Amino acid sequence: MRAAEMLIAHHWKTGQCLRDAVTLLCEITAHPDPRVADAGVQALFPALIERLNDSFEPANCKLYDRLFAQVIEFYRRLPEAAAMDRALRDFGLLNEAGLLARKSRITNPQSAIRNPQSAISKILLLSRVTIGADVALTSVIIAKLRDVFPNADFVMLGSRKLRELFGGDARIRIREIAYGRGASTLSRLMSWLDVVEAVNEELRGLNPEESLIIDPDSRLTQLGLLPLVEGDQGYLFFESRGFRREGATHLGQLASRWLDEVFGLQGDAFPFVALPREHRRFGHAIAGSLRHNGPAHLVAISFGVGGNHRKRISDEFEQELVEHLLTRSKIILDKGATESEREQINRMVASLRQQDRTVVEINEQNISEVTRQDSIFADVITWDGGIGAFAGLVAASDQYVGYDSAGQHIAAGLGTPTLTLFVNSNSERFAERWRPYGSGLIRVVNLDSENSDRL
Repeated sequence: MRAAEMLIAHHWKTGQCLRDAVTLLCEITAHPDPRVADAGVQALFPALIERLNDSFEPANCKLYDRLFAQVIEFYRRLPEAAAMDRALRDFGLLNEAGLLARKSRITNPQSAIRNPQSAISKILLLSRVTIGADVALTSVIIAKLRDVFPNADFVMLGSRKLRELFGGDARIRIREIAYGRGASTLSRLMSWLDVVEAVNEELRGLNPEESLIIDPDSRLTQLGLLPLVEGDQGYLFFESRGFRREGATHLGQLASRWLDEVFGLQGDAFPFVALPREHRRFGHAIAGSLRHNGPAHLVAISFGVGGNHRKRISDEFEQELVEHLLTRSKIILDKGATESEREQINRMVASLRQQDRTVVEINEQNISEVTRQDSIFADVITWDGGIGAFAGLVAASDQYVGYDSAGQHIAAGLGTPTLTLFVNSNSERFAERWRPYGSGLIRVVNLDSENSDRL
């Protein structure tokens, strides 16, 4: 962690990158002891790289490029990364200088695409790796281009979970690519080879003018540093961290403006979610059963934070918020994606039951049994399962409440009125960029441990 802090402080003071500090971090991340290596990964990614990128400062984009080009250079020389080194050489990228020169070219294209051709039949979109970012940003690109290229199919390269959110659109296909956000540095880098293979397979049999590849600052290419096709033909890179335009604050708005400039377009586009039919049916079935005995205001809640506990207030705050909402609403509560989140919701459920509140817990095992019921007599429903089913519940609710995480973007993309709680935001610009964006009612409240009574 100290090396990461020194590197950022030195750059702010001198504009230079401490190469020795970067090398030290690389050596720690590659250490044979998994505990030492994990400490290095935490210093390299959350403490350094994510901190730089979350600033949304153009100067930090350049520092990231220099820093991570050195990381790639370090790892490609390791015997276990020989396949990555061969692939980079096949692309003509022999060293850091080559990586940086290519990145400069794709970040500053010489000309825009002013006359998109109807011959485009396939558009490949790289996932941003996190579900929330794919809804907030990647879906905007699809929404903007689906009319421009009416004969094109969209292929999203990313997590299998994307099928749960976009599988309801016949023009969108998910090509699964595994990328471990908690994996080793080498594993993250080597996953690029899977992306190159997938792209080659998807483009096989197509002429160059029949396809596009759009990279919205994806971690799959380490934010554009790693190439996908020879000569970057048909490849478009959107550097979301440094791109700024007057009047555009959200990532979705900025992506829309970038597309306007590249393709000569006009007009806004909003994030969207295309749920498969089974998830929509599930959500409506549960909501209908809760409302069977009369009108009920339903609030869907997720206290998930993707493992980043700085985004939370406290167990006590969450308990009090749920109890307050129960005075006027019935609640659909997601149990989260991690064991710690699940344990917190279980503690909350136990407390609610002690207050004589009726809680019905639904999971993948009892889902068919519960959905057969005409009525569900409950104050609170909990869901322990996939993101698609929870999105179906959000779609059928009257309001969504949650922290800055994937749920806020899903709710905004579905048009469900959304209340987002931003806690300890890295900066004002960070909160602006990641604020949920959509055509529906959206409210954002900035909180910390000292002002959590603002709701």
